[in-house]
Amino acid sequence: MEHERKITIINEIEYWKQHKLLPEHYCDFLLALYTEGEEATTIEQQRKGTSFTKVVERFQIALLYLLLPFSFIVIYFTEFHVNLQLVILFLLLSYSVAVAIYYKNKRAVYFHSAFIISLFLGLLLSLSISNLWFIQPIAAALVIVCNFIFWIFAGYKLKSKYIAFIGALGVIFVFLYYFLWN
Repeated sequence: MEHERKITIINEIEYWKQHKLLPEHYCDFLLALYTEGEEATTIEQQRKGTSFTKVVERFQIALLYLLLPFSFIVIYFTEFHVNLQLVILFLLLSYSVAVAIYYKNKRAVYFHSAFIISLFLGLLLSLSISNLWFIQPIAAALVIVCNFIFWIFAGYKLKSKYIAFIGALGVIFVFLYYFLWN
């Protein structure tokens, strides 16, 4: 964020210089101060670099949001072998966890999006594994409850009350469904 702020300030000073809002020697002094003696071509390269990083960021986030629909397509609408489906789900989960780790201290919105998608992919992967190993519906219910309990702990650990709340609601709904309607 510091880098983007500097570029914004430099753009403003250049605007002042072009429109003669400040004397030219004041603008030159401020530009030298904020660019730390670098030339204007370096500033232009930095601007282009930030636009490239924004494009990469947007592509990364768009790909992240496509992981959930793609994972459902892989599981429910393809004829892949079960082991291949699990490997694909694991790779998708790994990517979303890597994006969450990357954005943990950079952008909170992207981190929370990646983290929530990771939680859903983890739930989907664990359900697929439990359906492969166990046939009883109680196993699926236990896996879902364990996932939601993990969501509660993760919500408290990250100080995200909404994740803990959703996890608690999930546990309540699973118990209500399993004990009242079964």
